[in-house]
Amino acid sequence: MRVPQAGRKDGETMSNEQYILQSVDNALAIIDLLAKHEELSAAEVARLMEIGKTTAFRLLTTLENRKFLNKTDSNRYRLGVKLSSLGAIVLGRMDIIKLAHPYLINLTQLCEETTHLVIWDNDTMVQFIDKVSSPSSIRMESMVGLRRRAHMTATGKAMLAFQPQQFIDNYIKNVSFSPKTPYSIVTAQQLLENLEGVRRNGYACDADESELGLTCYAAPLFGVGDRVEAAISASGPTERMKSKKDFLIPLLQKTAQNIAAEMK
Repeated sequence: MRVPQAGRKDGETMSNEQYILQSVDNALAIIDLLAKHEELSAAEVARLMEIGKTTAFRLLTTLENRKFLNKTDSNRYRLGVKLSSLGAIVLGRMDIIKLAHPYLINLTQLCEETTHLVIWDNDTMVQFIDKVSSPSSIRMESMVGLRRRAHMTATGKAMLAFQPQQFIDNYIKNVSFSPKTPYSIVTAQQLLENLEGVRRNGYACDADESELGLTCYAAPLFGVGDRVEAAISASGPTERMKSKKDFLIPLLQKTAQNIAAEMK
């Protein structure tokens, strides 16, 4: 039962924005800003956030004191290592990582390629939250925490393909199709056709689309209610991946099915 708030008539609601502390919101906005810029001065932060220079300096100093930011010798600010350690704690507590990691280890042992677990970060971006590196000296170099546009990765396409049509339509409206290579998806129609292939075949592929010489195959994880909130992948040099395709695809799909069965 909802308890009416003091000073309000029953039936009135209070916007969440009325609970927001502006100083805290600004401090967190600075962290978001520095995630997009390698480093910024206090004056640049003030200009980009449209706040006073004194306010910006005080916020930056507070975040530096708490080790969320580092100050360079040239009086510019960068994200601090503390954020990385907090991110590692969050990822370590995610049940899906604990559940899927042994499967990634087994998958890498069998295919000898780098494997990943990827989830949605927001409505357009996916995030790599776990990996097991290939034993080969020539392999895909990646890092946990990496964020990419969904259509630029095999895992992203494996998840995007099984979202409601309205989600896909909104995705197309909110992203730009800037090519990374000559093989990148550059139009909405190309993406829609690609996603139809993912639904038909049960796997997704990034063949030299995000980086020349790199190919990735991915399979979706169907969770509770057959929702696709994650995907797994195997990635490596294009020629090597092509030679293993007939072996890799069924292996990926079977591994994804086994992980999904434990998720339900």
